Amino acid sequence: MIDKLHQINITYSAREDRLLLRITTKKGDEYRIWLTRRFTTALNELLIREMDKYGGIASVRENRQTKKLFKEGAFEKSFEEEKSVQYPLGEDGFLAFAIKSTNTREGNLHLELLPERGKGVTMNLDKSLLYMFYHLLTHGIGRAEWHITTGFESSSMKVH
Repeated sequence: MIDKLHQINITYSAREDRLLLRITTKKGDEYRIWLTRRFTTALNELLIREMDKYGGIASVRENRQTKKLFKEGAFEKSFEEEKSVQYPLGEDGFLAFAIKSTNTREGNLHLELLPERGKGVTMNLDKSLLYMFYHLLTHGIGRAEWHITTGFESSSMKVH
């Protein structure tokens, strides 16, 4: 993904028993990534570990920039269905198979979600976007009723 991130959406498909991650860019590209329970568990654990570097989930949630995104209605806006959308990796998307991650010099998470073969999706997430992505993922986990430990269970009990 070369363009700037516009929206992220996660829905649960009972028929597939998978989460569908949809990412749109400012230029109108949409990437669709299907997440299995196994993959979602690994992704969730990675996001929690990354937030632990900043003091944990509660600390990242209370960050000034994260609070600003909430006040601006980041979760109140509906996912915009684009009329002239392009699907660089296909309209059906791909089944997520592997995760690669590194931290940039700026402290952002460089996250790659990859299929078993072929091109995947790359995102650069600062700590506020990291939390927003995590928040969407945990809501998807809840809708799927997968009973994956999301970190919210103990985030208020964390001792530093």
